[in-house]
Amino acid sequence: MEKIDIFDEEFNAIEPFSTTIDVVHQKGLWHQTFACWIVNAKENKIFLQLRGPKNRIGPNTFDASASGHLSAGEKPIDGFREAEEELGKNLNLTDKTFLGINRNVIIQGSYINREFCHVYIAKTNSPLTDFGLQKGEVSGLFAMNIDEAIDLFAGAVEKVQIDGKVWQEGGYQNISRTVTTKDFCSYHDRVDISGYYLKVMMMAKRYIKGQKPLRI
Repeated sequence: MEKIDIFDEEFNAIEPFSTTIDVVHQKGLWHQTFACWIVNAKENKIFLQLRGPKNRIGPNTFDASASGHLSAGEKPIDGFREAEEELGKNLNLTDKTFLGINRNVIIQGSYINREFCHVYIAKTNSPLTDFGLQKGEVSGLFAMNIDEAIDLFAGAVEKVQIDGKVWQEGGYQNISRTVTTKDFCSYHDRVDISGYYLKVMMMAKRYIKGQKPLRI
């Protein structure tokens, strides 16, 4: 079974240094995860993953383009394997930029998630149609206009329309959806409390304008 490194709340490694994912979430141990937000600068779009229905946290909600646990011994940059696993091997991602670490705590009954999430942003020239979807893990991939995303998470508008594709038996189906902030993973914490999603969208805007993103 896959093992992941464990830490204290100050991000110091603690013994036994690594353990299984099940133990991590049973005991609520701090661990490392990875998230990448992929943007298409030419289209002024940011890609959102629709999480699969079997995800224990935020099933059927929107979040980063790709994300996942870092295995024991992996460095944050190694997390880009998750992007390839979830969205396809030929993403042509360029200019990978580190945005910072997002401390994330979610408690759902006996399932406890305490993570240091290493957040990245990266560019692609590929349209959404070039991306694949990892069956079972990813239900869909959508493109959101970055300016509209900023308005949504800043509270200037209540909803926006996004276009994408979802996995269905037999293949992909193109679809449009109208979303609110409540359609996003852990929206109460990441929208109402920490402002995580708004920070990401603002940094995405700086990024596509050629400005150095600030740390979130």
